[in-house]
Amino acid sequence: MLAAVLAALMAALPAGTGQSDAAIAHVATSRRVVALTVNDGPDGRVTPMILRLLRERGAHATFFVSGEELRDDPQMLLEIQAAGDEIGNHAFHHRPLAGRPYREVIAELVRTRDLIASASQLPDPYLRPPYGVVDAGVLRAARALGLRVVLWNVGERDEALHAPPKSVHAGDIISLRDDAEGLRRLRQVLDLLQREHLTGVSLGMLLART
Repeated sequence: MLAAVLAALMAALPAGTGQSDAAIAHVATSRRVVALTVNDGPDGRVTPMILRLLRERGAHATFFVSGEELRDDPQMLLEIQAAGDEIGNHAFHHRPLAGRPYREVIAELVRTRDLIASASQLPDPYLRPPYGVVDAGVLRAARALGLRVVLWNVGERDEALHAPPKSVHAGDIISLRDDAEGLRRLRQVLDLLQREHLTGVSLGMLLART
């Protein structure tokens, strides 16, 4: 089936990308919200604790799942779904997609999408390329699969927020990891959001009515 999908996509798409393909890292909004995003999971030990913390604070997030991790913990998607949070595609292997053949990029994304579909009823409308490395081929593949490329503006180059942010603003997209360190940083971020009278939401919530 994957071979058929690849063949159809390769034949149907032009080589160029348009303005609508551009990755987003911040959203202009008049609402007091920021997007919380969590990468590299799911983790059977940490993800439930992140979900519990979000629920306690009245916040939501988008979880960018890796296919390799999802293969080991598919039931975590049901917990994410039950919490009302979102799923995003973080490719199958956690290695850069940019510079790789188009066929390989598509295969990484489709393989992860198939795992998401088999484990839950959650859509995966967003792509976060590993390490945030994007080129025209990645944008083209995302467009082919109907994925919106989402980066971040609060976090380090390698995706994760390594220290408490000094400030956050409405429309920011905050990047955290689905691990113990990410859980600690999330707690600090939520404390900061409370002080700044901001709410942490999923990407879908941020992009709606902006």
